[in-house]
Order: sequence, then structure tokens, then C-alpha cells
Amino acid sequence: ALGITLPALLVTGIVATLSSDNDPDERTATIPAGATLVAVLADPLSTARSLPGDEIELRTVEPLHVRGADDIPAGILIHGTVLEAPAISVRFNEMEIDGDEHAIATEEYRFGTLVERVASSQLLLPAGERMSIRLTRPVTVEYHLAARAKAAE
Repeated sequence: ALGITLPALLVTGIVATLSSDNDPDERTATIPAGATLVAVLADPLSTARSLPGDEIELRTVEPLHVRGADDIPAGILIHGTVLEAPAISVRFNEMEIDGDEHAIATEEYRFGTLVERVASSQLLLPAGERMSIRLTRPVTVEYHLAARAKAAE
């Protein structure tokens, strides 16, 4: 009987640990419309290579200050889509925090208009280009302080 009871107790302990909602590092916050996320491009955007439908990714480089909540540390992924080219137009539609995806709404960003298709008039936004993304609707997110701070290092 002890051989059956001990494994059953171990399994119960593991399940209780995995399903616990008492994580002291877990936070929930609503990021209001008008909040600005400061982020950098993961890959370059170019009028010579970017096409409508191309996906782009940015990562925040500054903590996000949320009134009444702990700051959300830098490192949030922001996903977007190129809407048109040769003028590069982008809309950001999702942010990813701790692996959880949250739909976002932003203004459409236009980065330039190509007048002539010659090498000197190509628009290039290099990887690492710093951008400010402004939310047009609020979004509620969950995040972990320790995990986000570690990811930002």
C-alpha cells in the first residue's frame, strides 16, 4: 500500500505546484490608449526589399511605465505587417510578453515615399533603428517581473 500511496502523493504535490496562482512576480496591467512603446527593429526595412504582407518585429528597449502598476521591463516583442511598398507603410498588431500574445492597435506608420527607383533614393531603416509605437486602444497584459527583467539583460 505504501508503494502506491507515495507516488500518488508526489504526483499530487507536482500538480498543486504547477497549478498554483500565487506567483509573487506575476502582475496584470492595462496599458492605456496613447501609451508609447520605445522599440528597435529586429531586421532592416527597405523600399528595395520590403513587400506588402512582410512581417516585422521590434523589441522594446525601455521599460513601459503603467500608472498604478509595476513597470513592465524592456524586452516586449512587437509584431507588425508591411501594408504597402514602395513607400513603406506598417501597422503593428501584436505584442508578446512572456510568450503570451496580445492583440494591439496602433496608428499606421509611413516611413517615406520613393520618387524614383534608383539606388540613391532607396529608403533603408536598419536593424536597430529606434521607433516609438503609440497604442490607439488599451490592452490588458500579464507579465512576470523577474522573467522580464532577466530577458532585458
